[in-house]
Amino acid sequence: MPVVLITGCSSGFGEASALAFAERGYQVVATMRRPEAASARLKAIAHAKPTDFVIAPLDVTDATMRQGIVDFVVEQFGRIDILVNNAGVGARGSVEDTPDSQWRTMFETNLFGPLDLIRRVLPIMRAQGAGRVINVTSVAALMKTPFMGAYCASKHALDTATAALNIETRGFGVQVVSVMPGPFKTALPQKSLDRAASAPYAAAAANFNRNFDGLEAKAPEDITPVVTALLAAATDAEPMLRYTAGAEVVPILPPILQALAPMEKIGLHLTGQG
Repeated sequence: MPVVLITGCSSGFGEASALAFAERGYQVVATMRRPEAASARLKAIAHAKPTDFVIAPLDVTDATMRQGIVDFVVEQFGRIDILVNNAGVGARGSVEDTPDSQWRTMFETNLFGPLDLIRRVLPIMRAQGAGRVINVTSVAALMKTPFMGAYCASKHALDTATAALNIETRGFGVQVVSVMPGPFKTALPQKSLDRAASAPYAAAAANFNRNFDGLEAKAPEDITPVVTALLAAATDAEPMLRYTAGAEVVPILPPILQALAPMEKIGLHLTGQG
């Protein structure tokens, strides 16, 4: 059975994808910072299938834990077929009001942690001659949204690294792809590291927050499209570089995605020539 390692499984996309992979016969390592807080559904599967479904601790910002989880998966299952970098954190605030410490927190969670996990699994996947890395980014990776500069920048950086990695690793049988969710109702807003706006930005930030909160209030609760995209990214014989889910509610995105399509073809062509 294929083995999948998933980060950020305490709720939302991570929890749903762990359940979906398990239902399809994968051996799953579902990670989160506090396994004791795992949902009842995850705990039930782990209890029923202890040799095939494991809930394990992982803070993606902790290098020791990152190496520890990779070692654990290899010791437990002998291989890693799929890595899903799903854990992430959001934030609102103007660029000026967001201190360096918060930018670093955003990038440690949304970029540096995932990249380090990729570095640690790539030798394993190369030795296997096959593997797939799925980075859950966001439609925000393609946007320049005011008062979300740190979040958009971190997701854009991960998307760009994904595109480069996919060209670098395909010759080893390892493919790297992005899944880009649009707005959905998840726990991300409740965990967002928001910064209050200083006086020069107060009116504009209040207007932005009003509009953004309205968008989130209308966001769908059914995250099936994201799970479907994740499963396609994991199983398609020739995966796309980017899979979107729920992007249709953001009117600006279709022309941006259309403009990116030739870039995807170029990336595949270059890999084929390698």
